[in-house]
Amino acid sequence: MASGKTHKGVGLLEPHVLGQADIPTRSPGPDEVLIKVAFAAISAVDAHAIDDNFYVMGFPALVGLGASGEVVEVGSNVDGIKVGDTVAAFTQPGADRATQQYVVAQANRVTKIPAGIPQAEVAGLIDNFVCGWHTVSSSFGLPLPTTIPPSNALDPEVASSPILVWGAGTGAGTYMVQALHVAGYKNIIATASSRTAPAILSYGATHVFDYNDSEVAAKIQQAAGGKPIKYALDPVCTQSSLDSISKVVNTPGSKVALLIPIKMGSIKSVSEGGAQLLAELPADCNPFAKGVETVITKTFEWEANEQWKRSLLKDILPALLSSKQVKPQEVRLVNNGSTLLERLKEAHRLMKNNELRGAKAVIDFNVA
Repeated sequence: MASGKTHKGVGLLEPHVLGQADIPTRSPGPDEVLIKVAFAAISAVDAHAIDDNFYVMGFPALVGLGASGEVVEVGSNVDGIKVGDTVAAFTQPGADRATQQYVVAQANRVTKIPAGIPQAEVAGLIDNFVCGWHTVSSSFGLPLPTTIPPSNALDPEVASSPILVWGAGTGAGTYMVQALHVAGYKNIIATASSRTAPAILSYGATHVFDYNDSEVAAKIQQAAGGKPIKYALDPVCTQSSLDSISKVVNTPGSKVALLIPIKMGSIKSVSEGGAQLLAELPADCNPFAKGVETVITKTFEWEANEQWKRSLLKDILPALLSSKQVKPQEVRLVNNGSTLLERLKEAHRLMKNNELRGAKAVIDFNVA
């Protein structure tokens, strides 16, 4: 319900054109909260929206999936969140995106930030945390804990099965590794750059190999200890990453989870004559052996799992943050520029020029 007030939001005013708009300030519904935004995180999907109009549903189109700040109003049915709480929200496609001064979020998409944890870090991790958890659980059906600490240990045979995360230095890859580690998987094989490898090991990977190494396939197979790799996660989703994974995941019945968009072509944006952004893998681009299943992962479908809808952000994430079992990826705080629009443009520039190097761009909304 509109309150009659407006606030500032920044995003796309038309294709490829960033600007500022006056956004109606909506009062929260019965199961929603209204948050005064202090930090908003920008993800790869936002760069695709800005550069390629990917997943844009109309204009003005705000961007950002993770927001953190102070709760200023709660709906009548909301339990466990009150005015004044410091929270982060996983915002969704549509009007309620992160890059605005006030954002409304469903209460189950909100996590209370434990004392001592920087707001900017939680704004930066919340979307990728959900993505990692959802991919492991929903795309593969692999068991993940429903409580922290876990109430049951994994079956030893399941726990020892090798699982591959290709591109673990990406935001989503980082939390795929951490989800597997928290659950108790013992042979998490990852690829990353040599620069990010130490961080990936600290997140719980058992082995980390440089994806540029000409012998990476042989090293992955050796790390698997003679067992077939039945599960692989690809948050990168380029033709190169798919081809590389197909060399080590080739047993019928294996599954490869692909995080859309699938990028066919160069890493440049579509507007620069680069990659095509696809929601499905074309048959003529599928390098996998017969019997290997590719599973398209759509993070925004995470709430189809009623368990995660109830507890993933309400209970599990705060417990993991408090116990330091989940480590936030590096954040690049964007606070240069006197306006929100200048800061959004700078965050986009950092992503477009590949200057983040594994860090997450988070815009400081504390502008005079």
